[in-house]
Amino acid sequence: MADERARLTGEEQAIPRGYRWADLAAPQMEGVELEQHYRETLSELGKQGGMLGLIFQKAQNMIQDPAKLRQLVVELIGKENWSAMSADVKGDAYEGLLERNAQDVKGGAGQ
Repeated sequence: MADERARLTGEEQAIPRGYRWADLAAPQMEGVELEQHYRETLSELGKQGGMLGLIFQKAQNMIQDPAKLRQLVVELIGKENWSAMSADVKGDAYEGLLERNAQDVKGGAGQ
């Protein structure tokens, strides 16, 4: 959403250069290189101040297959227009992720 907002408004993003959505979705970013960059991105964003750091603090990559990570970044998340979606749709997506996490991780319902 930060990437979309920056394109629409022309304002600078709070996300540091090198760790933005466009960097993850770049065509040359594939396989092990993508997975490594994704891990670095989560770590770097977790070190940021303010809300950004709070969101990404202790974030972990749970996707073991780099091909699935690429598909998630480019095909599923990257093709959506997140700024145009209502808060209800985003909330439902978040609740769905929480529910799946609770099923996958013992005691993970509240995390």
